[in-house]
Amino acid sequence: MNESGCYKTRHSSALNKVSARLPEAREFIGAFDTALSVPENARNACIHRWYGNVSEQKCVELTRRFKQRFVVSDDNFESLRRYFITVSGDDFPWINHFYMLLDDPYYRWASSEFIAGRHQSGLLEIPRSRFDRELQKRLPETVNAGSAARYAQNILTALRDNGLLEGKAKKTVAAPALAPKTMAFMLYALSDFGVGGNEFDMSPLFPSLLKPRELLVPLFNAGERAGYWEFNGDRERISVNLNFSGLKPWMEACIV
Repeated sequence: MNESGCYKTRHSSALNKVSARLPEAREFIGAFDTALSVPENARNACIHRWYGNVSEQKCVELTRRFKQRFVVSDDNFESLRRYFITVSGDDFPWINHFYMLLDDPYYRWASSEFIAGRHQSGLLEIPRSRFDRELQKRLPETVNAGSAARYAQNILTALRDNGLLEGKAKKTVAAPALAPKTMAFMLYALSDFGVGGNEFDMSPLFPSLLKPRELLVPLFNAGERAGYWEFNGDRERISVNLNFSGLKPWMEACIV
């Protein structure tokens, strides 16, 4: 599977400490100031209760982790904020999933390989013991069994919070709806990072959507009718020619 440089490969303990955190992530996107440092933003987060009634140390931790997740570049973050403000926000779990996919190699493995592989085979239940074992094989040797189990739990919880799994103790694969405008945001963001529309089918994003090609064809046809792209794929391969030069021009023409 092709992985552009926009998909980070470094080990991060972010999921052990933050997980998906949808409400807090929303607040971060609305309030974070890229002109200020993380400590300065964290101080504002504490004063203005971005994350609710949490400690100053937790504000620093959450702000640092969310900056790592969402601020891929200043320009992209400003586009993300404008999109978030302009669009209803119903698709935020998908957007959060997208940025977690970019940021964390183990969340990426879980969604685009382990779970996607089981889904393609018609296996919807996620066996926790097997997931833990497979994840531990990919973690650094310095991560002990207890930390690996917590990491596994947080990955599965994040996937559930982002809408791709259902259930508490026993988790099964879900299939949340995906709108053309949400797909367009992700594809145009990837195009800014050097991943063209024709590379989508070989990128981690495609299998992580947990949707077969035949279900994506109508979505891409709808995006073509909306003027987002020219769809030149079919049930065998998904590929598009994007109609705009990047995320910002697409938003200015179609969203904002």
